[in-house]
Amino acid sequence: MKKNFLTGALVMCLLLTGCGNNVASNTGGGEKIDLHATEVSEPKTYGIGTEIAEEEVTPQDQSATKSNIDWNRAPHFNNFDSLVEYLNDCKKNLQTYQPVICDGFVPDSKSIPNTRAIQWLSWTDYGNGRILYQITNYPGERVAWAYTHNDTSFLSNEEKNLYNVAVQLVNDAKNFSSDLLYQELYLHDRIADRAEYYTEDPQPKLARFQSALGALIDGKANCQGYSDAFYMLATMCGISADKVCGYGNDEGHTWNTVTFGNESYFVDVTWNDGKCVMNNVPYNYYIYFNAPTDVIGSDHRWYTAHAPQNLQANPDGRNFYHSQAYSNSNGRYFGAWSLTANDALDHIAYRIANQGYKVSWIEAPYTESYTNVNNALNYLLNALTNRGWRGHVNMVVNWRGNKYMYFTVEATPY
Repeated sequence: MKKNFLTGALVMCLLLTGCGNNVASNTGGGEKIDLHATEVSEPKTYGIGTEIAEEEVTPQDQSATKSNIDWNRAPHFNNFDSLVEYLNDCKKNLQTYQPVICDGFVPDSKSIPNTRAIQWLSWTDYGNGRILYQITNYPGERVAWAYTHNDTSFLSNEEKNLYNVAVQLVNDAKNFSSDLLYQELYLHDRIADRAEYYTEDPQPKLARFQSALGALIDGKANCQGYSDAFYMLATMCGISADKVCGYGNDEGHTWNTVTFGNESYFVDVTWNDGKCVMNNVPYNYYIYFNAPTDVIGSDHRWYTAHAPQNLQANPDGRNFYHSQAYSNSNGRYFGAWSLTANDALDHIAYRIANQGYKVSWIEAPYTESYTNVNNALNYLLNALTNRGWRGHVNMVVNWRGNKYMYFTVEATPY
């Protein structure tokens, strides 16, 4: 799914005239989404997509195939969350066939793909808690494993092409800076440069646009493709990354997490890529670059049991607009952040009047009086008048809950 961030009323005015209505808002959360197991009445085979072809066997030593299962070697699980985490670890290690034994519960296996970004999963229920899972790995996951284990022998020709592109981007990122944050920024931007959002109806098997092949080779990808590309490049660069599933604006969505030391954050390249739109012109922003839960939780929901437990709640030096990377950029990157809403509007006025900015976007702490767009607009117009600027101004005010609000302004001088 794709997000259009600037939903709501667009206000157009001439300088020194009032106008407009406020933008409606709703709240989100990031709360845990409960999953309820349902009993399987008889042994059946289920799946999303098709079975893995024989030529796609990974270099891992498989403990089982459909024709040869040693249940004595199968791990036991007594709850859904631990089973899902185990399968996610198997996925990241390219382990394909995974027999498990569930003690005292029946997993809702249909929910596993939507819980932990495993997504291409089929399974056979042999009864008595015995289940054989079969995982299809994304091309980005396979390339990341090949790079970190120095073994490309099992990659397809298309994956080897992706591997070469990824290696070049990672090398470029390391040449760009020795700082992991700057490397992450470089890779984030290269994905946004190469990819445009694209989707189709559900596919019978994993499609290119759902993978890093779509994002980096074809130039078109859905959220799975963006997140697969980011996972691959970040992992190859030495950044601890993962994928996470949940909902964005109540639609199914996939994005990433990153961990630096003991601190974890969310990264949503899909929703950063060209999501600020004024007069049909898209601009990239960085609100979801190492985003804390208080920011991303306004419009994303995720399964808290399957996200890092040390997620940062508030913006800090790794959240892009709060980072030294942004401070050092001297306005190179679109968007900004301010300590107060008044500071945000003053900053926009300065950019318009003194620096000639046509479009400005800025995040600020929620201020109730500025949910009335007339109040925000009048403050901005006064600030522009005091700087001797006259012209046309479009303004959008957007907010979610009572944590943060966002001002977007387009200005055309007389």
